[in-house]
Parts: sequence; structure tokens; C-alpha cells
Amino acid sequence: MTNEFWVFAIVTFLFALSVKKYIDLDSLRESIEDYLAEVSPQETIEEEDLVGLEEIRDMIEDFVVRNPEIFSRINIKDE
Repeated sequence: MTNEFWVFAIVTFLFALSVKKYIDLDSLRESIEDYLAEVSPQETIEEEDLVGLEEIRDMIEDFVVRNPEIFSRINIKDE
């Protein structure tokens, strides 16, 4: 798959996630893994491709967690 495809796929997922918002980290991880499985090629996934998908998952999760005002439904009160 081309880099442009992955950029488009990730931006599309982030946009959808900004509308849907996550409730907890487990549901976030599950959503990311489901989406990546859906958009990744359906052929046999080799080990290095799997490592690449895990890195992409971790990068998306890190970005989303660092920007809770955009992606989270959890209300954190400053006390």
C-alpha cells in the first residue's frame, strides 16, 4: 500500500474519532485495531507488516491520548 493511502486512512479515522470520541483506552485500542484490520490488505500479513501496523496503532493511540480535548468524552476537572 502506498504512503498516501495510509495518510488518508489515518486522517479519516482521526476525523471520525473526533466526532465519535472515546470513553476509555480499551475501547480506543479496540477501535484502532478494528479500523486498521479493515483497511489493511486482506492477503496474508507478514510479521514485518504486523510490526508496522502495531507501530501505526501506537502512534495513533499516542496522538489521540495527547489531545483529549478533541478526542475524549471523559470530562477531566481541574481542581
